[in-house]
Amino acid sequence: MTEALENKLKSIFLTALVTYAVIVSVVGIVALSRGADRSIWLGVTVSAATIALYFARLYLVRVPRTSPGLMGFSISIFGTTMYAIFQSYNLQIVSSGPILGMICLAGWAAYVAWYSDLGDRSKEKIKEGKRLPKIDLEDYDGNKLSSDDWKGQKRLVLFYRGNWCPICTAQLKELIDFEAKFKELGVKITLISPQSHEKSRNHAKRVGMDFDFLVDVNNSAAKALGILQENGLPAGFQLLGYESDVPKPTTFVLDENGKVIFADLTTNYRLRTRPEDILAALKK
Repeated sequence: MTEALENKLKSIFLTALVTYAVIVSVVGIVALSRGADRSIWLGVTVSAATIALYFARLYLVRVPRTSPGLMGFSISIFGTTMYAIFQSYNLQIVSSGPILGMICLAGWAAYVAWYSDLGDRSKEKIKEGKRLPKIDLEDYDGNKLSSDDWKGQKRLVLFYRGNWCPICTAQLKELIDFEAKFKELGVKITLISPQSHEKSRNHAKRVGMDFDFLVDVNNSAAKALGILQENGLPAGFQLLGYESDVPKPTTFVLDENGKVIFADLTTNYRLRTRPEDILAALKK
């Protein structure tokens, strides 16, 4: 299976998982309200609702990163699904509830272990101690520029997927709390995504800080650096005007001569660089 095809399956999977969790939560609440096999449907409903609440939390609360295994959510989903299965066996009741719960559990396990994994990134062209290859970009007004224009100033550069991604936006907002410290070290913060010029402009206005929001037109820079995730956009977001291909979340710092002095090429899209770690590397 090619990486592009696998990513396509992942994009469909994520949308399907969220939709399924919401539907099963509603079905479970209706079943509980009608008194049908309550002990069984209680477990199923909590299992599905936990998945739905996890994704809702990403959008409603600033979550710039998660734990690798999401143990709290995982234990809840596993425990409540097993409870539903046990109750069905104990009461000798034939019910669709445990099957729906098992699908929730399998979907969650796939999200944690498969969907979140970005694969091997060792062959990408961002290497600590090496010069960054030249990349061409545009600001949100459409003015062309390149990484050569950054020489003479340290740059903290983040490639992010777009303002549709809740973890990405939370990561950018987190940087606001550390902007003064980066300025003290002479570091300019540069944020790059393939989203449209208009979306980047609106995003910059919402953030309202002295960051450079740049547009990677046609993902040319992501392709040049080898960090492109083909078909990485969740299915359905194309209707909102976003590109199907997105960059893998990537963070690095350049010195005044364009050399990479810090790089974090995360292999899990939920694990993002901590600003404290960047500052610690810079101070060394």
